[in-house]
Amino acid sequence: MTRTLKTEAVVLKKKDLLNKDVLISLFTQDLGRLTIFAKGIKKITSRRSPHLQTGNLINVLVSHKNDHYYLQESELVSGFSELKKEEKKVKQLYTFLFVLDRLLPEQQKETKTYNLTKNFLIDLSKSVKSDIITVKYLTDIMMQLGYMDQKVSYPELKSLIEEIINEKIPLLTL
Repeated sequence: MTRTLKTEAVVLKKKDLLNKDVLISLFTQDLGRLTIFAKGIKKITSRRSPHLQTGNLINVLVSHKNDHYYLQESELVSGFSELKKEEKKVKQLYTFLFVLDRLLPEQQKETKTYNLTKNFLIDLSKSVKSDIITVKYLTDIMMQLGYMDQKVSYPELKSLIEEIINEKIPLLTL
């Protein structure tokens, strides 16, 4: 049985598969982090491909069949193009999305964390102090997800995140 779901999502990461398919990690408003297959997305004629850039806010129609999710349609809400013009902000964005992808459980709705993520994208596009914004929102998300109960210094935050995800955080420097 096939079910479909229309929801808003932030593209966390993409991974190329064989042929013209891509595996996409989304942070959706309704289902939390979701890994979906985008069949034929790398075809030159694909209308969905430009929407699925990392860090984009999109509306998606996803079908669920045999324990897998498949992308049916996508529509760009915001590409945050102003944010992507500055290299420092792009690095902060990728670091934030990397951590989020590692911390979030699969298919568990996290409404407050989703809203924090959207606010982060908006604030990062407008902000001059992108590194401070990134640390603030990472701290807020860590507290929201229950990993911390109080604010800590940047080195402690970085160390805690790296310990939880068991990986070094790329690019995050102050």
